[in-house]
Amino acid sequence: MLGLLGIFGALFAGFMADGLMSGAKAQNTDDTPLTETEDDALQPAAATESTSDLLEFIDRDTETDSGAAETDSGAAESDATPQDAANPTPTADPDRATALGPDENTDSTDTPPLASENIQIQGWNDDDILTGDAGADTVDGGGGNDVLGGRAGDDLISGGYGDDNIDGSAGNDSLSGDDGDDVVQGNDGHDQIAGGAGNDSLTGHMDDDTLLGDDGDDSLIGGAGNDSLLGGVGEDWVAGGYDDDVLQGGAGHDTLDGNAGNDTLWGFDPDTPSDSQGSDFLNGGDGDDTLMIGAGDYAHGGMGADIFTLGDWIGDGSMAHITDYDPAEDDIVILYDATAHPDPHVELITDDGSSDATVWLDGIPLAVITNGAGLTVDQLTLMPSSSF
Repeated sequence: MLGLLGIFGALFAGFMADGLMSGAKAQNTDDTPLTETEDDALQPAAATESTSDLLEFIDRDTETDSGAAETDSGAAESDATPQDAANPTPTADPDRATALGPDENTDSTDTPPLASENIQIQGWNDDDILTGDAGADTVDGGGGNDVLGGRAGDDLISGGYGDDNIDGSAGNDSLSGDDGDDVVQGNDGHDQIAGGAGNDSLTGHMDDDTLLGDDGDDSLIGGAGNDSLLGGVGEDWVAGGYDDDVLQGGAGHDTLDGNAGNDTLWGFDPDTPSDSQGSDFLNGGDGDDTLMIGAGDYAHGGMGADIFTLGDWIGDGSMAHITDYDPAEDDIVILYDATAHPDPHVELITDDGSSDATVWLDGIPLAVITNGAGLTVDQLTLMPSSSF
């Protein structure tokens, strides 16, 4: 440092000498300009050379000091790794750490979804509104007129007592209205729906569903999918909707509508075919339908090539009626027990003045065919069966 001060002192002295010489030039009153020789004589050559040398020395000294400073800075920075330099450690903020959790770099839009849980909800005797979550939930409405929902997941929902409204939403749900006049909808998924006691309205909506009306005068609609529908006890309306459905009215005077698709409509219980369950209306609708006709039933195939199936299960009960048989596209099939009828004999009898014909099997009247007066036995199909 002392050496540097000495250098600055010498430099200052050189500047002072230059100033004095300039002053001397200014004091020359003679208008004759100084000659080049005289001007050179007045220049302090030694001082000028010293000044230039000093400036060069100062530049070298400054560069030396700068390098030393950079060396010191580099020494200070040498303790930090390249990773530390690129990612300096911030001052810890406990509030921020708590809000963000273990990873403080987590973006708020990347918050992971909550894991679905299988929850259980129990209602009481009030009119409750109960809704499950994304898991396989169990919801019981208890008493009261409840509104119950399952949301996603394979849910188990029971309405309990009262007139309930149940919506399974997505998932393969098991839904039961229980007692009361309930409205139950399965929606997405392969659902199993039971109305329970009361006059219920059941709808499967999407996918392949199973609907059971149970006791009461119920309305069952399959919707889309290949559905199985059973009205149960009571005067029910059973509609297949789209696709290929299986419909059965059960006990009571029921109306079965296949609607679109190739449907199978049962006017009797296949497990006990000889037991009369009431006179049903079987309407095939669009598609190639199969109508299994019971005692006292009215069968209408609708559009498509339909099969009207009769059998000796009708027995001595009320004759069935086939109302739109078209021999150009439809078939009438007569099933019989080969043990009870080893040599079956089929007849078509038309009363005088009537346009209808009656089908007989071994002396038992089975069905009246509307506008069937011109039919022959050869147009009927006789087939043994061990199923009934």
